Amino acid sequence: MRDHSNKITRYLFKDLILDIQIGSLFRDDEKIALPKLSYELLVALVDSSPALLSQQELMEKVWPDRVIGDETLKQRIKLLRKSLNDNASSPKYIEAIRGRGYRLIPQVKRECIIKKAPSVIVDLSANDRFPDLAYVKLTGLWRKIYKMGLGFFVISICLISLYAYLYSVGSSKLPTSQYVASNEKSKEIEAKKLAYDYYIKGKDYYKRYRKIDNVIAIDFFNKAIAADPQLSLAYAGLSQAYSQQLFQFNGSNEDKIKAIDYAYQAITYDNQSVESYKALGIAYYVSGWLSKSIDAHLKALVLSPLNTETVSNLGFIYSEQGQLKKALTWHKQALVLNPKHTVSMVHAGQTLVGLGYYELGEKWFKKAIERQPDYLLATFHLGQLKIELQQFKNAKNIYLKALKLYRNNPLLMQGLADSYFYSKQKKLARETYNKILKNKDNKATQYVKLMALLSSENASKLQINQLTLQLKGALNQGSDKARHSYNLALIFAYLKQNEQAIRYLVQAVEQGFVNISKIEIHPLLAHFKDLKSFQKLIENMKKKQNSEKNNLDNSYFFN
Repeated sequence: MRDHSNKITRYLFKDLILDIQIGSLFRDDEKIALPKLSYELLVALVDSSPALLSQQELMEKVWPDRVIGDETLKQRIKLLRKSLNDNASSPKYIEAIRGRGYRLIPQVKRECIIKKAPSVIVDLSANDRFPDLAYVKLTGLWRKIYKMGLGFFVISICLISLYAYLYSVGSSKLPTSQYVASNEKSKEIEAKKLAYDYYIKGKDYYKRYRKIDNVIAIDFFNKAIAADPQLSLAYAGLSQAYSQQLFQFNGSNEDKIKAIDYAYQAITYDNQSVESYKALGIAYYVSGWLSKSIDAHLKALVLSPLNTETVSNLGFIYSEQGQLKKALTWHKQALVLNPKHTVSMVHAGQTLVGLGYYELGEKWFKKAIERQPDYLLATFHLGQLKIELQQFKNAKNIYLKALKLYRNNPLLMQGLADSYFYSKQKKLARETYNKILKNKDNKATQYVKLMALLSSENASKLQINQLTLQLKGALNQGSDKARHSYNLALIFAYLKQNEQAIRYLVQAVEQGFVNISKIEIHPLLAHFKDLKSFQKLIENMKKKQNSEKNNLDNSYFFN
């Protein structure tokens, strides 16, 4: 960056004025509000214009003390474009050059104005004509005043020195400098202790897996950072809380950015922390990047081989990728480390169902419910298993019974709506999906929005197009989650675009979708049964399932 000291610098480009001195951006005398990072990004771009800045150069300028990912930079550029009313497809301000970086498109004019008159800025200490009072000739009255003042000064110095000597001899207290240093150290220790206490409280609320508790957890983590700005654990906690907000409570894209940002901030302050890499792995998972998530979790595992959560997460992600044999190995390891780990019980149940071991899957879901009745994900998956087995009445009863205790819970409501939809009670299904959408206390998931449309006879084409673009966008950004491809297949099946539907079903299976019966009994896919391409797909899924079953060495789950 150029040196802006001692001058007012303004950048003029197109219809905008960026005033560095006051840190503001204007268009037609109207101020445009910019978040801190967006402002710093813009300053970096205009300051370097017309040169191109690589992604690495931009990250070093805007985040000099942090390690961030490429996706974070892309999202920040996107937010800056939004503030400038710039369109990435036909940009007026910021040009993205694939594989190289970014640059400002308009020509930039720089204005520099001197703050003060040059005479004021002159360094007086360098002026050899400045009068030296030691050599000024003093006469008459001024000589007397000078002598009196000098005498008073000498006497004062003597008295102060004597007082200091007597105080130091007669006092048992520490010297002032040592006392101040000791006091500061004590305050620092207290601040770190307070910060850690806040972190522990935040972690406790985070693990309750409820929306309101997650909000409280975020507040505690922020308090921890306020007390100790370099507490890596607090940043890791924030990352995990925002990941949970995105995944469990359908948060926004901003939550995804925060989850990744805070994970890297945690690594910046402690790159030997298992919690930091685990947080990064979770942030990548909820963003749809399963392979990156596995890499981060494996780094966490190197730092702490006996961390149950890390091992459990790896099992779950391998299961999502369709690597069921490997997933079971990790589930077993997690449950050996902690036989009471409810989350690992549910993960094991999901993998066993994917392998076609339905009774064993049900056994582990029920173990989890018995262990922690309010862990509703276990109840949800037990109901989904009953749907796969076409025991629709049992599924409805499971969800209705749970909803008596947890009224209007969106996950249980979704399960109930699914049981209606699969049993071809489309009207009830649509009403239940829409009831979730109308509940302002919970943001509806993308899946619920999709099924509310697809359970309708005349779905809005505009809304379907919007969801299609969102799903394709996620895949184009690198998501390897099978669910995104599967949902696209359902949309094209609803639109009777059979070839596209089969194409995305194949992609979903390649990405790890393993629930054969869910595809075979899905009402929207019923008209595919006579298609050879569909029959071949089911045949390939069964071959994969049998291949995963071969040589299973996990008697732990089969006793």
